[in-house]
Amino acid sequence: MIQGIIRNGKSIAEVHEFDTVITALEDVKGTWAGIRYQPDFPIDGSEYVFLPACCYNGNRFRSIKKEYPPMFEPEEAAVDMPVTITDVIRQNEDGSGSISVTSGDVSVPCVGVFSKKYRKAVLLYTVQEVNGYNLGLFCGDGVLEIRYPHFREEKQYRAFCMKEKSDPGRDFHKGESITIPYRIYEWDCGSMEAFFRRFFETRKCMEMDDSLPEIGSFEEQWELQREKFNTWNYRESGGFYGVGITEEATQIWQPGWVGGGMSSYALMKLGGKKEWERGMSTLRHLFRTQGPSGLFYGMCTQEGELRNDAFGHAGAEDWVLIRKSADVLYFLFKHFRLIQENGQRIPEEFLTGTRKLADRFVALWQKYGQFGQFVNIRTGKIAAGGSTSAGIAPAALVSAYEFFGDPIYLETAKESGEMYFYRDASRGYTTGGPGEILQGPDSESAFGLLESFVRLYEATGEKKWLERSVFMADFCSSWVVSYNFRFPQGSEFGRLGMKTVGSVFANVQNKHSAPGICTLSGDSLYKVYLWTGDERYLTLMKEITLTISQYMSREDRPIFSWDSPPRKLLPGIICERVNLSDWEGEKGVGGVFDGSCWCETSNLLVLAEVLPLLRQEKR
Repeated sequence: MIQGIIRNGKSIAEVHEFDTVITALEDVKGTWAGIRYQPDFPIDGSEYVFLPACCYNGNRFRSIKKEYPPMFEPEEAAVDMPVTITDVIRQNEDGSGSISVTSGDVSVPCVGVFSKKYRKAVLLYTVQEVNGYNLGLFCGDGVLEIRYPHFREEKQYRAFCMKEKSDPGRDFHKGESITIPYRIYEWDCGSMEAFFRRFFETRKCMEMDDSLPEIGSFEEQWELQREKFNTWNYRESGGFYGVGITEEATQIWQPGWVGGGMSSYALMKLGGKKEWERGMSTLRHLFRTQGPSGLFYGMCTQEGELRNDAFGHAGAEDWVLIRKSADVLYFLFKHFRLIQENGQRIPEEFLTGTRKLADRFVALWQKYGQFGQFVNIRTGKIAAGGSTSAGIAPAALVSAYEFFGDPIYLETAKESGEMYFYRDASRGYTTGGPGEILQGPDSESAFGLLESFVRLYEATGEKKWLERSVFMADFCSSWVVSYNFRFPQGSEFGRLGMKTVGSVFANVQNKHSAPGICTLSGDSLYKVYLWTGDERYLTLMKEITLTISQYMSREDRPIFSWDSPPRKLLPGIICERVNLSDWEGEKGVGGVFDGSCWCETSNLLVLAEVLPLLRQEKR
């Protein structure tokens, strides 16, 4: 049943198939008008609650408040710990409580519910805004709502916790009418795969603008990024390509995650002698940071000081994020194939270190039946378990099997892929990819797991891995913005006419969308497209990959930061912020800080891996 209402006021409503017209019968102050929908099945707290890129299973996990950057205290962590997140938008662990957000908090203006108990599901869609006001989405008290304007009662999310604050609403005058568009899909649904399949099929049902930006010359993009990486990202003293700099900042090395040991692959593939030599030097530097366990230290200063991933927390001095080493292992084999294709010999130290790393993942699996999230760099023991942080590890182990020929790597890849599917993905979430969100649901682990399922299908030909690849592609689409958000006219992105379709939300804590996948090219979606023949996967890949370059600052089209006074970003810099949400305050919507990010590595990977596919499609 659907009805139109004005909160705390009298109104009448005309309910149509695709919109509802609500008319105020009296003057009402500080309120909202909206659509209230009660599904044909009970919403009783047992169901899976979904808001794309915002809530997965209602974010019903153990939550602890932390200052940024959050990190577990040793007593809060364990091998078999429950999924633990920071103080973000969420229901209570028992399914009670409501969720109220704005259209800027989600990748698609949608709220959905899947009831395993009743084998039913519903998706309620709307648009970003009406008459210049962002709409709101609500789930609680047995109903789903669309609110005009957005109206978050009692609590709003601000970086990095919930605040006791309500939205003001607006005044309605007697006789005033408002039209709220919507679409409803309610159906018999027996699995999480079926739920996300319907979401993927309907995510653009509101037919909002999803046109791609004008794409600059790929050759110009490459030259800009090559110049920027050689000028600002390479450190002669350390002999490595790093990531994330400002003009004044010193360079910090991080392996994996944000681009260390990943950008070098693209630069070597696309560049000349200088990039090749510097890329090989980067790999030599990487292996100088390998710990006794075979895993890699999380950071290294340009002076050579090795650091962990625990942000200085006492008792966690030897903790490193397993995701970083998983990324490194996967990309090492990309480097090796490139070296072999160029007729060169892979240095023995690279082979020895890579095998040591692969063997550590096998040892973790054999001892714990998981890879954990934070692992002791010296002993190889899991400090904080759970999460999908190493979701790309099965893909890396497939590559290890193909390169070294040892069947234990493929066996471990298949078994760990099964674990990640049943423990995480089939429950409708993946968690803990980034190193500074505790174990919040995130897009990075989701795309990493997609890569793993794709590689497992390539290696085994087993149908179940194709089915899981399709499911993960559908799931990953929930993190991707489906339309072009209307930014405030006074914002930097409003000034530049930025288009958000294809940008990817980071996670439920750091509530910004971003240019590209952190940190992959997106070519796995192309493989799913080839295997299924479904062109929507090709479209999704194009949207993700072709939107990145518009966020690159150029001399002829500079991007200015939100500082006072604004600072001009250097040519070739891409900031990670695509803020639709007001999580950093109203000033943050459509604005950026002055600094470069991992997105530059993502764009390099697009130029190296996706551009050839797009050119092939044109032929």
